[in-house]
Amino acid sequence: MNQVHEIFRHFNVSIDRLPGKGSFLNLSEQEKRRLAFDLIYYFWGSNWKITKKKQLYLHSIQGIPPFVNDFIDMNNITLVDTLLQEYLKDARTKLNDTTYHSLLLHLLIMIDRVREDNYLETEEVYGKIRENKPFDLFILKLEKAFSLTLPSSEVHYIQLHLEGDTLLEQTTQMKEVTDKRIRQLIHENVTLYSENILLGLVMHIKEAVLRIQKGLLIHNPFLQDVKKNFPASFTEAIQLANALSQTFAINVPEDEVAFIAVHIQAMKEQTEEKQQKKISVLLVCSSGKGTSQLLAARIRRNYEKIEISRILSIQELMQTSIYEDLVISTVNLNLDTIPTINVSPVLNKLERQKIELFLENAQKKSEKSMNHFANLIKEDLIFLDHSFADYQEVIQFIGKQLIEQGYAEEEIISSSLKREQLSFTSFGKFATPHGAPKYVKKSAIVFLRLANELMWGETKVKYLFFICIKDETAQELEEVYDTMLEIIESGEKKYLLKGTKTEIKNYLKEEF
Repeated sequence: MNQVHEIFRHFNVSIDRLPGKGSFLNLSEQEKRRLAFDLIYYFWGSNWKITKKKQLYLHSIQGIPPFVNDFIDMNNITLVDTLLQEYLKDARTKLNDTTYHSLLLHLLIMIDRVREDNYLETEEVYGKIRENKPFDLFILKLEKAFSLTLPSSEVHYIQLHLEGDTLLEQTTQMKEVTDKRIRQLIHENVTLYSENILLGLVMHIKEAVLRIQKGLLIHNPFLQDVKKNFPASFTEAIQLANALSQTFAINVPEDEVAFIAVHIQAMKEQTEEKQQKKISVLLVCSSGKGTSQLLAARIRRNYEKIEISRILSIQELMQTSIYEDLVISTVNLNLDTIPTINVSPVLNKLERQKIELFLENAQKKSEKSMNHFANLIKEDLIFLDHSFADYQEVIQFIGKQLIEQGYAEEEIISSSLKREQLSFTSFGKFATPHGAPKYVKKSAIVFLRLANELMWGETKVKYLFFICIKDETAQELEEVYDTMLEIIESGEKKYLLKGTKTEIKNYLKEEF
């Protein structure tokens, strides 16, 4: 029962007890169905299997034990699947896989609940059921196949799943979910965004808000992968989800947060791709405009990493300041403070090699300086083989160390605990907690090796990286998380398992 309580707490559901009468769930019908849906996905949601049979692709979930049939008859899945695919074909409608799986499972739960006379409450905001002959035929076939009579609340709920976007546009709530307000929340909570992808995120959020308001169930099969691989984007998605929750009076579940995180990650990667830093070059040429333009064209064609910011004559050079990374000159020029390469207008092989060598050295220098993760590892913030009662005690210990050594303010502890309550940061044997940047005085990363594995959410943790970051750019933050993910995926190397402070420091700073 302790394990059952722990699992139910994961879904924000508590089991009530009455002395002498036992335990029960004080939930509405819709909440009970959501819990049944969540539990099936919690244990077997990644085991969907599709088998082609004649013209149909039939869905099933593998590994579900017999006892599940006591509250949901999974043997009905093939018949429901067949009827649903026939409807989609007749209605010329397409659903994505996630929506289809959610609807299929909802129908199975609904059939068993209605058989036991447990119905959804009618909501006036649903309005009238729209006329749709293929849909009406689907409902009739469903009722006939399972000897049911479905009330309007159940029929409308099915129609919301099948025609959600079209149907939801008719509701008065649509007026509240404005593009302008959602864009404002995105700008306030996401550090990097691309206008090209922003429209897609706005539309997704509108649909998600309305889906949540209507209680439509959805499952994200890549939730854990998103949390693990895009932690920075997931954290921003949580912040955005909290803002959405307050604005629209909803509770955004983790599955929806992960979908938002994917959009944020896509925006970041597109933006970072456009913002790849180039070598800024000042071209000095005194042989005339035609010669200088030819040389500039040859440089641009051969070196994508070079951006020619200005083309100046010697006279113009004498009257300006140089802010570029490199000067390429057709005049024999010697500057003390700025790297200079003298070339001929034709740019011969030897001169090209000089430019290539400069670019290669600049890249190496950039990579060395960009190892932000290594720069944040401090030997005095490496703690080995400590024992704690729970994850809260771990965070309190690390927080006190950061406060005492001047890395953070006192609020770092409470903000870190609050972040864990929103969504645990544990993956495998690693946890990566962090607090709000506004409580960080100077950036650092804490490494902690526990004496014994400790339950952290749903997994046992042995190692911990506490991310204490103040004002790194979004790109630098991504690099830190990428390096940390590389370490996590490398597993329990001997240095982590048995290394001394110095060995672990060198391993973390030099190997990655």
